[in-house]
Amino acid sequence: MNKEDIEVISIGIHDTFRYAGRVFHGLEELKKHSIYFYNKEGRMEDRPYVVLVDELYPCFDSEDYANENRYYQNYYFTTDREKAERICLETSVGFERECRERGEQLQYPIMEPKFSMSKIKEHHLPYIYYHGEGSLMQIVQNKNADPKDKITIVRPSSGSGFGSRSLSDPDPEPIACLYGPPPEWKEDPPALDDDEDDTHKRSWLDILLGR
Repeated sequence: MNKEDIEVISIGIHDTFRYAGRVFHGLEELKKHSIYFYNKEGRMEDRPYVVLVDELYPCFDSEDYANENRYYQNYYFTTDREKAERICLETSVGFERECRERGEQLQYPIMEPKFSMSKIKEHHLPYIYYHGEGSLMQIVQNKNADPKDKITIVRPSSGSGFGSRSLSDPDPEPIACLYGPPPEWKEDPPALDDDEDDTHKRSWLDILLGR
């Protein structure tokens, strides 16, 4: 799909968001709701489905393997049970190994949007990417999708700067700062009578400041 059709929005890991009627209170609740290929039994009735695909950070020596606990993470969202089961199958260790041996590309890889935009296809969307550390994660979705197939921010965590709006909504108009510059005139300012006494004339500054 075209890059122009892909919407990538950064949100805080404590932000609250909604997908297909279910509300998720941040990354930790998203993890708890997620399905892995190895524990999918008994959880496939809990719609919508979120399938987690993760990968351990690169390890180069025994110390890395002993201490590394960070994972790159993709959370694939869907309301289709068959799709959820397919993602679980195609991201299982055995299936991944077979694909690599045959030289085939994985259908549901971990994709950081910053570096993988050209690899993102419509069947991947929507998903949330988390780098494994830090306070931000990225929502990646089709900006032209039906609203019911999109992820919506419900409530931001303190200081995250997001409002309760769909990610596809335009940014709100900036609010005039109390001590900032006055707003621009949208219409021609009122004309003053040349014959009016100078003591009754107001300067443009007075008009703008509402004096």
